[in-house]
Amino acid sequence: MTGADLPTSMTAIAISRPGGPEVLEPVREPVPRPGLRQILIRIAWAGVNRPDALQRAGLYAPPPGASPLPGLEAAGEVVAVGPGVSRWKPGDRVAALLPGGGYAEYAVTHEDHALPVPDGLDLAEAAALPETLFTVWSNVFMRGGLRAGESFLVHGGTSGIGTTAIQLARLAGARVFATAGSESKCEVCRRLGADVAINYREEDFVTAVHEATGGRG
Repeated sequence: MTGADLPTSMTAIAISRPGGPEVLEPVREPVPRPGLRQILIRIAWAGVNRPDALQRAGLYAPPPGASPLPGLEAAGEVVAVGPGVSRWKPGDRVAALLPGGGYAEYAVTHEDHALPVPDGLDLAEAAALPETLFTVWSNVFMRGGLRAGESFLVHGGTSGIGTTAIQLARLAGARVFATAGSESKCEVCRRLGADVAINYREEDFVTAVHEATGGRG
């Protein structure tokens, strides 16, 4: 599909007024065109995140210049690329972090904010990855520099960020500690790869970690 083949309008889901899910309404919007180093994605699936619910309730404003439509992550097919794009071409399957606009048939994002979707991964599953994956990777590995053999503590181990952090830290060779609010949630943390899961309602996690690490923390 070339730029000339793209439709001029699309169906999107807009927030008609602050409120619950009932305020989400289908509307017709112009199909965005990719700018410098941007890609246009035909959306197959969009993720749902807490900021989407906050925006719908009137408690979260999109950043200046971002789409007013909700939707911060999605997966689909690249259908057009803007000037300067070198990583992607039309037909590529991607999962992407978006500045908004994911609740639509098409959305644009910077080429660096997209990841390739392997053939064995369903697009519905891929759409749920970018928000947590980018957050954990940038903070834990790029900024924090987590390395194999180090100890790593994850609070809220069964949250979206927590489940991703446990699995990535385990894959990196770290010793993973996680906190959760019930024994059933602690068991989930252990199944995901946590070496030690601590029910913070029944046990002091500081003491537990110190004991497990011989006082090193």
